[in-house]
Amino acid sequence: MERYVSKSRNDGNKSRKLKKMYDTEDIHEDVDLSSSIEIEEKNKTDKGNIKKTKSVKLGRSSEDPTHEKSGKRVRFSGQVQIFPSLNHTSDEKHEIEEENLLQGKRFSKLEDEIVKEAVHKYIELHNLGEQGLKKVLNARSYPEIKGCWKEIGRSIPYRPTIAVYSRAQILFRRSESRKWTEEECEILLKLQKEHGNNWKRIADELGKHRRHVKDTWRRLKQSNQNKGSWTQEEYQNLFDLVNTDLRLKLSEEKKSKHGMLRDNIAWNAISENLSTRNPTNCCLKWYNQLTSSMVDKGEWADVDDYRLIDALFELDASCIEDVDWDNLLDHRHGEICRKRWNQMILHIGQLGNKSFVDQVEVLAKRYRPDLVEVREAWDNKPIVP
Repeated sequence: MERYVSKSRNDGNKSRKLKKMYDTEDIHEDVDLSSSIEIEEKNKTDKGNIKKTKSVKLGRSSEDPTHEKSGKRVRFSGQVQIFPSLNHTSDEKHEIEEENLLQGKRFSKLEDEIVKEAVHKYIELHNLGEQGLKKVLNARSYPEIKGCWKEIGRSIPYRPTIAVYSRAQILFRRSESRKWTEEECEILLKLQKEHGNNWKRIADELGKHRRHVKDTWRRLKQSNQNKGSWTQEEYQNLFDLVNTDLRLKLSEEKKSKHGMLRDNIAWNAISENLSTRNPTNCCLKWYNQLTSSMVDKGEWADVDDYRLIDALFELDASCIEDVDWDNLLDHRHGEICRKRWNQMILHIGQLGNKSFVDQVEVLAKRYRPDLVEVREAWDNKPIVP
């Protein structure tokens, strides 16, 4: 009897605690809490360890026919907890269906045939005629066949519609041989100059997939680029382009960057204009060979290159022995000036073995005296973090 009374008291205390908890919290009417709260305790012993399992059942009884038709929502202290019902909404069903779709796996030959057959069948059923394939592949431009890819996509229901669409674009836009003729390559280069990197527009004019067009253009671009030693013309063009770019950037902020972004030089644009070297090669050539390592050590400045060549050009010395290096630049020691000169002629190009006069003349075209002020202004600009 005492055990029964004790158990009743404990159950009563638990009920009062639960009732107090629900009374003090903000409970919305989304859930009917009028039914009983059942607390089940099970003691399970596993190798001497005691585990307790509690289950709380809230809401209407199982006899209520409306119990499974609506979801339950309870709000405790501003937090919302959703207890989903067994019946899913249309949006939820759509999400579940998308999760079950096959993604990221290559199309098989059988699937390719199914896609092509579905496209041809759609064209035939809708009487699209000879222009049917063009219309289907460019459906956005033809409102009368809006939603065609949803219908075509049903031919492979376990694939996303966008995957079927993308695969069809590749299947129908690539040629049988998959090889580009010389005429097509010339047209591609011409169209790229006219339209830039608008690959979709170029692909439509060529009747090919934009991915193939872009890849072919990159391949053609790389095939036209030089390898190995730089020519004197490439050196000169690189200097002209970099100097022009720095001059245009005088009105911009000089930000603290490293690597290819140093000095904010537009290497992609320079490479496009140079046409014979890629952006990485242009950048590495400039900073690893044409710019002195003494700049980072504080022994030299980029503008000193222009001052040094200008002073040598004005000196009009017939040979290197006639140069008084100690009195060449007022703010630099003669030893440093001579060291920088040796660095310059090391990467002068094909004219490295020419006479001193010829070397000065070549470098004077690169480090033009009229750019001293431009380079000095850029070097003196404060760096913005």
